[in-house]
Amino acid sequence: MRITRRRTLSAYCLALSVDWGLGFTPSAPPSVSPSYTSFDDIGRSSRRPKATTKLDTASVLTLDDDVSFRSVASPSLSMDLKDPKVGVLLLNLGGPETGEDVEGFLYNLFADPDIIRLPPLLAPLQSLVALLISKRRAPKSREAYDSIGGGSPILQYTRAQADLMTKSLKDRYGIDAKTYIGMRYWYPFTEEALAKIREDDINALVILPLYPQFSISTSGSSLRVLQEEFAKKSELYGPQKMFHTVIPSWYDRPGYVKSVANLIQQELDSFTPEELKEGTSAEQPIPRHVLFSAHGV
Repeated sequence: MRITRRRTLSAYCLALSVDWGLGFTPSAPPSVSPSYTSFDDIGRSSRRPKATTKLDTASVLTLDDDVSFRSVASPSLSMDLKDPKVGVLLLNLGGPETGEDVEGFLYNLFADPDIIRLPPLLAPLQSLVALLISKRRAPKSREAYDSIGGGSPILQYTRAQADLMTKSLKDRYGIDAKTYIGMRYWYPFTEEALAKIREDDINALVILPLYPQFSISTSGSSLRVLQEEFAKKSELYGPQKMFHTVIPSWYDRPGYVKSVANLIQQELDSFTPEELKEGTSAEQPIPRHVLFSAHGV
């Protein structure tokens, strides 16, 4: 029973992610699975009580670009649910929409022990540390956001992704799925998304962090909050009410890698011969370099 249900959830995973060259199948039981099923399994010591609910993860399928989705996982492998209602929860960082939001956003960010991990004896000071840092950094960060229009565009982009995902699932695979957005540090928070999921009676949930690679401070933090909510309200989010699958990472999927490579190549090709020779005395063009930069505030 459980295997059949999780296999079909993986079909939904595969469908929603095929545009990025992603593919997933249910992981083996935690004792033999290489995937992380709980944040306590990752190897860090947690100061929090262990959650009683573990998130089920999906592992990556090896798929050729031209493989047929229907030949690998079909809704005919339907779950043991008379009326499956599929939801896709997109997890992201969040960001201030206006200058007034900046300090609150920064406070939430630095109050997260997955961002700033204090020694156990100093853990009770986490909120105070977050308050001091956010007040000190808010003016400079506000200036940075003002330079790009006054706020972060992350919610706008995430909503566009959610809308396109809903349309793609329907148009390409005939799957009626609702998408939800759960931000970690600003509205709409994950708790708000879960409230909507509950209102819609979703009983099959695919959880997709919008961070390509897994990290404790990005996907890990968002999934930890989700796991804690599931543990606190197991009567609402337990397997008797809702089955779920987590897509932990997708950084090496062919579609994603190709799209990033294409964007980089477009920028490299945009340099004119004159620009490449600028600052050099020789006729040979200067080499072009790619600078990889992590997100910063």
